[in-house]
Amino acid sequence: MTLLFSNKFFIFTTNNDVQDLLIFGHNIDSWLIYVVVFFGLTSLAFVLVWGIGFLAESRSGKSTKQPWE
Repeated sequence: MTLLFSNKFFIFTTNNDVQDLLIFGHNIDSWLIYVVVFFGLTSLAFVLVWGIGFLAESRSGKSTKQPWE
């Protein structure tokens, strides 16, 4: 791969350069939606795991200790 070819293939100067680019067959707008859905699901999973752990610890009847105690 020559340096000239890699400049044309990998470098873009504005956001309009990637407007019609397909990544694995999907355009950039689709990938942005997928990323937002993925981050939403992972944040929901984090909150659920934290909440379930908090409920299980509060229902155990033991007093909650700080990590440094």
